[in-house]
Amino acid sequence: MVEHIDKIILIAGAVLIVLSLLTPLVNIFFRSRKLNIGTDVEEEEEETLPPLSLVITPHDNAYELERHLPTVLEQDYPQYEVIVVVSKGEDNTDDVLKRFQTKYPHLYVTFIPDSSRYMSRKKLAVTLGVKAAHHEWVCLTEPSSLPSSDRWLREMAHQCVDGHDMVMGYTNYDDDTSAYKRFELLYNQLYLFRQAIKGRAYRHAGTNLLFRKEMFMDGRGYEGNLKYIRGEYDFIVNKYAEKGNTAVALSPSAYTVECSPSTKTWRNTHLYYMESRKHLKRSCLHRLINNIDTLTLHVNYLLTLAAIIVAAILLVKDHYNPYPWVLLGASVVALCITVTLRTVFARKVIQRFQEDIPTWKIIFYELSILWHRIKYMIQYARADKYDFISHKL
Repeated sequence: MVEHIDKIILIAGAVLIVLSLLTPLVNIFFRSRKLNIGTDVEEEEEETLPPLSLVITPHDNAYELERHLPTVLEQDYPQYEVIVVVSKGEDNTDDVLKRFQTKYPHLYVTFIPDSSRYMSRKKLAVTLGVKAAHHEWVCLTEPSSLPSSDRWLREMAHQCVDGHDMVMGYTNYDDDTSAYKRFELLYNQLYLFRQAIKGRAYRHAGTNLLFRKEMFMDGRGYEGNLKYIRGEYDFIVNKYAEKGNTAVALSPSAYTVECSPSTKTWRNTHLYYMESRKHLKRSCLHRLINNIDTLTLHVNYLLTLAAIIVAAILLVKDHYNPYPWVLLGASVVALCITVTLRTVFARKVIQRFQEDIPTWKIIFYELSILWHRIKYMIQYARADKYDFISHKL
């Protein structure tokens, strides 16, 4: 009987070592290590760059517009227009836009009709902006987002080639945002970029999307999901993505940088997605991959910690028995291997995306993502579901 237990201890130690080597490979950072971040493209011949229409849909964002519009309007791009869609009389947005229009002739303003009710105002604004666009390629972004460089549109438009109908760009948060929020945003976008590259895009978690006007209009825009208040980027990508038709622009100059979200905005982003994902195609596949990664992450740590506890208990009973020492040693080695591999894989990707996230926090952030999700699931379950839809559509 004792010999049988000793053999089990040896096998358990060996299994822990093997798991510590294998489970870090079931990890989005490991799978994204060869993601082509790319470098800024060489100067393009201007005739190869398609004319673009840039649509911005503010809502009480006069301050952000005043800060960010100059960078948007002074892009190093041969031919583009900026269309801002607003509600009449909205804070002092009108005054800000009038001042900019006198200086920038390629800035246009259109208004949401006062009579439009019982549908997502955000999606309506996007639709009006796309309809007003004079060019085939339309770029959608937010007033709270700032292009990372004056070559932003060039880097995005570099992917506007035959066979591509959409281009997804990376979005990060500004330096005032907590490291965890920046980590989670990167973590989520890695899954989405890989899905777009390897198969059929699922959704877009950023504020940096380029797509064909004809595709949007022929598909009747947001028809079928206008009643859902948010998810304007998600529903475009999910509805119009086909295998191979969605490119990903990841060079540093193609990034947009979003202002640090308030606690309310951060919470609402998660809650609105929990409503939207119920109506997105391919949601089960996306969540399955994510859940497998999360499960292996936690099972690995739980088994390792359980083995350490068991070894400690056995040593208290009989500290002369060498087998519990073997199990304890194997458990500690397995834990060190797991932490080291996961940190190294994540750190390489984080650096490639130019994110400043402390290395020692990576493991804690990985583990905490699940618990943050559970918290938002509870909040969503307790929320009034009418808060996520326009009530009378």
